Amino acid sequence: MQTPDKYVQLAKPIVMKKFIDKLGRPMKKPYHITQLQTVLETDFFQWVTYEAAKQLVKEGALSRYETSTKTQNKVVFLYNSKLDRPEFKKQLLKHVKTHCQLIDKYSNDNVLRILGKYLEGLVKTELRVQGFTIVETHSNKYKDKKWTQTNHNLDFIAEHRSNKLTIGVEVKNTLPIIKRNEIEVKLQICDYLGITPVFAVRWLKPYATLIRNRGGFSWMFKTQIYPPGFEQLTKLLYERLELPVTVRTDLPEKTISIFQKWVERKTQESNL
Repeated sequence: MQTPDKYVQLAKPIVMKKFIDKLGRPMKKPYHITQLQTVLETDFFQWVTYEAAKQLVKEGALSRYETSTKTQNKVVFLYNSKLDRPEFKKQLLKHVKTHCQLIDKYSNDNVLRILGKYLEGLVKTELRVQGFTIVETHSNKYKDKKWTQTNHNLDFIAEHRSNKLTIGVEVKNTLPIIKRNEIEVKLQICDYLGITPVFAVRWLKPYATLIRNRGGFSWMFKTQIYPPGFEQLTKLLYERLELPVTVRTDLPEKTISIFQKWVERKTQESNL
């Protein structure tokens, strides 16, 4: 996807602010690129932040350090290039090591599996409250139709009690946003099955218009939701990496209200 240069130019000073303190001195800590994209996601789309950081590296304002962790084959860190001096190297590498340890904690396969199942459970519970019945789980079929073009499926399919709205729900409880090609496939599945797509995710702003134009709904929670028991980890991720994570036992109230209004509007449209 092509990124308009004007947005990149607007993003560059905002990105650079993460690497200097209030007095303009270099911050003695790095950001890994996914972290930086997530921290600035309300200001710029992820690819804009990436391109801005790339240009800052090319211009010499930022430096790049690549490494790997137990769970990630490649992690790219950025830091203020003024720290490219021997006296700062030890401290920088210490920060990198700490970041990598935290990355492994939240990228652990078992943790990701727990988070995915947990959000699925919260979404299912709220759908039932909103008058939906779950009729299919991890399925690519609905009534007499079955999607066979790819191996993809929907997390669940739910029918509203009004009999005027059936939704195909995709749930993602991850920090990185769902990729566009996966969104496209899920939209195609819903089109084929004759149901309405709903993406229940942490963040999806870059593709909200795409989904809305296809008749779907982006149900965004803004934070990655952890179950009770993960308070210490989320505290570390929030305080040290500035990541949007939280522990809670239900979905955010505002997002529930927005979804409820959307359901009411969709079911009322069926009466026209």
